Amino acid sequence: MAIMEPRPALFSSLQHEVVANFLICMAQFLCQGSITMSLATMNIILFSFKSVDPTKQVWFMGSFALTVGTFILVSGKLGDIFGLKLIFCIGWFWTAISSLVTGLSVYSDSVVFFIICRAFQGIGFALLIPCGMGILGTVYSNGTARKNLVFGLVGVNGPVGATICAIMAAVVGQLWWWPWCFWLLAIVCFGCGIASIVYIPDIAKLQFRHLSGPDDFVKAPKFQFDFLGSSLGISGLILFNFVWNQGPVAGWNTSYIIALLVVAVLLIAAFFYVELKVAKYPLLPKSIFTVKIGLVLLCISLGWGSFGVWQYYYWQFMFNLRHYTPIYAGLTYIPFLVGGTVASLLVSAIISITKPSYIISFASICFMCGCIMLSVAPIDQSYFQITLGQQVILCWAMDLSFPAAAIILSNYLPVHHQGMAGSLVSTVINYSVSLFLGIGSVVEFEVMENTGKVWFSYQSALRFGIGVAGLGVIFSLIFIAVQRNDEVGTFKNEIDILDEKELFIRKEPTTK
Repeated sequence: MAIMEPRPALFSSLQHEVVANFLICMAQFLCQGSITMSLATMNIILFSFKSVDPTKQVWFMGSFALTVGTFILVSGKLGDIFGLKLIFCIGWFWTAISSLVTGLSVYSDSVVFFIICRAFQGIGFALLIPCGMGILGTVYSNGTARKNLVFGLVGVNGPVGATICAIMAAVVGQLWWWPWCFWLLAIVCFGCGIASIVYIPDIAKLQFRHLSGPDDFVKAPKFQFDFLGSSLGISGLILFNFVWNQGPVAGWNTSYIIALLVVAVLLIAAFFYVELKVAKYPLLPKSIFTVKIGLVLLCISLGWGSFGVWQYYYWQFMFNLRHYTPIYAGLTYIPFLVGGTVASLLVSAIISITKPSYIISFASICFMCGCIMLSVAPIDQSYFQITLGQQVILCWAMDLSFPAAAIILSNYLPVHHQGMAGSLVSTVINYSVSLFLGIGSVVEFEVMENTGKVWFSYQSALRFGIGVAGLGVIFSLIFIAVQRNDEVGTFKNEIDILDEKELFIRKEPTTK
C-alpha cells in the first residue's frame, strides 16, 4: 500500500485541505449533476412551455455540454494567466446567477430561452472545472499517492453528482415545481463561491514561478492571451456543433445550415493555423502536440462521445418506452453512485501499478459494452437484468477514464500549464458529449422519418454510439502499442524539454 505524503504547506491544517478539496470536488459533482437534472425532468420542462417541440429536447443537455466543452478551451488558459483561484471563484458566481435565470425562464414561456440559459450555465462550469483541476495539479506533486487520491476523489463526484442530482431534480420536478431545481443550484453555487474565496489557497507563487522576475509577473497577463485564436476556436466549435444538432430539425438542404457548416469548418481550420503558425502565445502550446497526448484525448473523446449518446437515449427509453416516472427513473441511477465511487477510488491505486494506456483501453471497451447492452435491451424486461448490468459496466468506463486522463496530462505538463491540462480533458469530454449526441440525433431523426418506429430509431442512434466507442477501442490499442516500451518519466522529460525551449525562445531580455 502506498505511503501517504505529508500535507502540502499551502494548507494550514487538515481541515483547510479537506474543505478546499471538497469545493473542487463540488464543481465536478454539480457539473455532472446539472446534466442529469435536465434529463430527469426533460418531459416535465418541455410540457411546461406553451410551444411543445420534442425535437428541441436534445438541446436541454446538448447546449449545456456544448458551452462547457467549448469555453473550457479558453478558461484554463485564463486561469494560467490571471490566476487559477480568481477564475475558479468567478465561475461559482457566474453559475449561481445563470442558474437563477434558468429557473426564471419558466415565466418566458419560451423553450428556446430556457436552452439559452442552459448554455450560459455551461460557461460557469467551464470556468470551474479546469481551474479546479489546475489548482490540484499545482498544489500536489507529480506521481504521489496524495495527488492520485485527490484526483480520484474528483472522479468519484461525477457519478455521485449525476445520481443525487437526478433523484433530487426528479423529486422536485414531479412533486413540486421544476424551476426550484435551478434555484437550489444557484443557492449552493453562491455558497461555494464565498467558501472558495476563504479556503482555496493562493497558489500564485507556485503557478507563476516560471517567470524570471517581478517585472515578468506583472506584465504576463497583459500580453499572453491569444484573443484571435480564442475567437476563432470558440466560434468554429459552437457553429459546428449547432449545425449537427439543428440540421435534422431545419433540414440538411436548408441554405443557412449548409452555409454555417462551411463557415464552421473554415473557422476551425483557421484556428489551428493561427495556433501553429501565427500566435505568439497560443492557447495550445506546441509541447502538447505529441502522439501520446493526442491518443489519450482521442480515446477519451470517442468513449465519452458514445456515453453522451447512451445517456440521452437511456432516459428517452425509460420515459417514452418503459413509461417510468421521473423519480423511478432517477432511482435507477443508484448503481452509478455505488460502482462509480468504488471505481474512482481504485483508479489512484491502479494507475500506480499499471500503465495508463491499459486503463484507457479498458474504459473504452466498457463504453462500447454499455451502448451494446442498451441497444438490445427488451422494453418489457426487468430493470434488474440488462439495464442494471450496463450501468455497472459504464460506471467503470466513466470513473477510470476521467481521473486517469487527468492524472496523465497533469503529470506530463509543466506547472504553469496545469490549468490547460485540466481544460484539455474537460474540453474533450464535454464537447464530445454534445457533438456526438447531435450526430446521434441526426441518425434517430432520419430513421424515425423513414420508418415511424420509435424504438428502432433509438436503436439506430445507439448503434452509431457503438461505432464511435469501437473506434475508441481501436485507438486505445494503438496507444498501448505506442507506450509499450516507454516509461512515464521519459515522456514527461520530453514535454519539459519542449516547454523549456518555448520559454527560452519567448523570454525577453530584462533590464536592471
